Amino acid sequence: MTRKMLLSRFDRGPRRGLPACSARALAAGALAALLGCNAPEPPEDTGGTDAPEGPCGIGAVVVSNDYQSTNVGLLGWDGAVLSASILSSGSAPIGLSAPLSGDVTPPTMPVRGGRVVLLDRSTSVLTWLDARSGEVTGQLSVATGFAANPQDYVEVSPGKAYVTRLEPNLAPGAEPFDGGSDLLVLDPGARALVGRVDLAPAMAGEDPALHPRPGRAVLVEGRLYVLLAPSSASFLETATSRLVEIDTRDDTIAAVTFLDGLRGCAGLAASDSGARLAVTCTGSFGGDASSNLAEAGLVVLARGERGLTEERRWSASELGEGSPGFSVAFASEDQILFTTLGRDASGGDARVDDTLTAVDLAAGERGAPEVLLRSKELPFSLGEVRCAAACGRCLVADAETDGGVVHRFDVGADPRALVHAGAFRADPQTGLPPRFLGAF
Repeated sequence: MTRKMLLSRFDRGPRRGLPACSARALAAGALAALLGCNAPEPPEDTGGTDAPEGPCGIGAVVVSNDYQSTNVGLLGWDGAVLSASILSSGSAPIGLSAPLSGDVTPPTMPVRGGRVVLLDRSTSVLTWLDARSGEVTGQLSVATGFAANPQDYVEVSPGKAYVTRLEPNLAPGAEPFDGGSDLLVLDPGARALVGRVDLAPAMAGEDPALHPRPGRAVLVEGRLYVLLAPSSASFLETATSRLVEIDTRDDTIAAVTFLDGLRGCAGLAASDSGARLAVTCTGSFGGDASSNLAEAGLVVLARGERGLTEERRWSASELGEGSPGFSVAFASEDQILFTTLGRDASGGDARVDDTLTAVDLAAGERGAPEVLLRSKELPFSLGEVRCAAACGRCLVADAETDGGVVHRFDVGADPRALVHAGAFRADPQTGLPPRFLGAF
């Protein structure tokens, strides 16, 4: 398994590898070798859901794919299937002008009001769905003349949202807002692009050949925190990862917080109170499947009047054998769940499991990371983790177990303990393995 296959499996786009087309081709080849090449028949759309909205919204968005075909389902936080296939690559409903590719993800932050948003990284198209009716309510291209590779979507209000675009545009100036490797501002109600935040100021003092590479973003009390993992066009030269704080009132950069010693940071989450942010970093890659673990780790930052301050940090060696992966979530104000990336036994290296690991901030220095789940045979099987902290529940995508399941973990009687509460088939129609999770 090459590094490019690994990243295309779990990252929001091929971040630190070759161009997107190369990584997707390799990912497709890897899947064919491992699972066979017979693509499933397109499922029948099962419409929306009438499940009530509660303190944690309605439920989770589950994106299952084989890197060629995509199926999107809806799952309750209890694991119940609300809609097995609200949309898929085989769908052709009214309003869907751009079919889904095999490279689709939901946003990091929940989208409320009974709505679902999907980012298609391959086509640079956003799709809005009504979770109640199952209807596509609109689509919008964020390409502006180049392959933008959108990574995340954050809604500030009914009339304002942001999209992070990973790829730079090496020949800008032909269209409005076409700078690339930036933060795009849009009006989700009008389905229109209305502005752009240039992230170049956050790269002051760096080699001009390095691009900001914005990935995940979270909104806390009117401040947007955007995670950058700067790299060159080849992704091989990198710089220190950093968080950029955007004032959403005027789209200005309010602060830049450097994550000293950490590179390749890709996982970002905010606690329910907004008092803490958590970041996972895989480290940089030198062109093969192994990252530089000296640059990898988990860091927790506290928000305060003086901005972000580092509260705790764990190195990769303190967290286990693998590197922290691309997904992290708060199960509670003190409990953090994240995935780690394993590796296969090729090249004479010992196999390392993927893990779902928890850390307890309330335990202080005495708290050791706890492994809650391991991959069984194949590395790169555990995908995203999402938590509904107000309901004491977390879900994690597992592409390996029983053909693909979503595991549920609950906060137990001891509020510092997480209990495995079952595994659920999110896609009973096509059997595509679940990989990405969102909330609505």
